[in-house]
Amino acid sequence: MKTIERETFISKALMEVWEWKDEVYEDIKNKTFEEKQKYYEEGLKEAVRLLNGRIKRNPDGSYCLV
Repeated sequence: MKTIERETFISKALMEVWEWKDEVYEDIKNKTFEEKQKYYEEGLKEAVRLLNGRIKRNPDGSYCLV
């Protein structure tokens, strides 16, 4: 049975996102729920600082940057 191989273009941006995802996984894989929660909270605060924004809490308990 023959298979047809083809080249697929993967953007640099997508590759960077996959790398970040893997780094986050490595950072949190052995953490407790509370430690993960703190990790993400600190990341959110850093993003707010870098973007000069503010955090808005949504009715469902999630957050968004404004």
